Amino acid sequence: MLIITGPNMGGKSTYMRQTALIVLMAFSGSYVPASKATIGPIDRIFTRIGSSDDLAGGRSTFMVEMTETAAILQNATNNSLVLMDEIGRGTSTFDGLSLAWSAVIHIAEQIRAFTLFATHYFELTSLPDSYINITNVHLDAIEHENGILFLHKVKTGAANQSYGLQVAKLAGVPAVVIKNAEEKLRQLEVDAGHKIELEEVEQKDFFESEPHPALHNLMQLNLDQITAPEALVILYELKSKLLNE
Repeated sequence: MLIITGPNMGGKSTYMRQTALIVLMAFSGSYVPASKATIGPIDRIFTRIGSSDDLAGGRSTFMVEMTETAAILQNATNNSLVLMDEIGRGTSTFDGLSLAWSAVIHIAEQIRAFTLFATHYFELTSLPDSYINITNVHLDAIEHENGILFLHKVKTGAANQSYGLQVAKLAGVPAVVIKNAEEKLRQLEVDAGHKIELEEVEQKDFFESEPHPALHNLMQLNLDQITAPEALVILYELKSKLLNE
């Protein structure tokens, strides 16, 4: 299983779809757009991608999502290819995260299907620490001139953020809404930081330890008298000290 993180519009769903298409083309006897492809005995392809409701059938968007998820969890085998995109987004954060977490674990432990699982729940990126058959990958992006630049490259490891506000700005959301969202985001991050600090209060050895030499060196610097080239040299020196410890 690959846990796929990265920004909206970054290419997560495209990466998942192209994998399914390559498998389908290969099994139909076609050439595939790849220099090399090793494909096992896939019995079925299951997908849970996209957002839609079923008003005529009396089903909400979340109900559709859960119905499709249930079909996958009940019918997939260890030879199935499973694509799951943003499980749990149609309900509260804790409910959604819990459902996504449990679905990942069930697939990894019980079904063991070939799975691509895209998510914005960064908590799921800790699962590879406990399961050798789960790996993190991410679609790369960088911030550029107060915007976002999608690199459309799949890299190992987890993404460090979702860039939701930048994507909202690209979509044309009014600047005042973006500004208020940025302020609220900072507040939430501060609150989360305070919570973490409270949880670590009992770790007295951490708080009573001497400051790291690198931090001590930084505190001695007069930042107003350092040029950009000098600052770069200092950063390289600090990095070298940390790597040599």
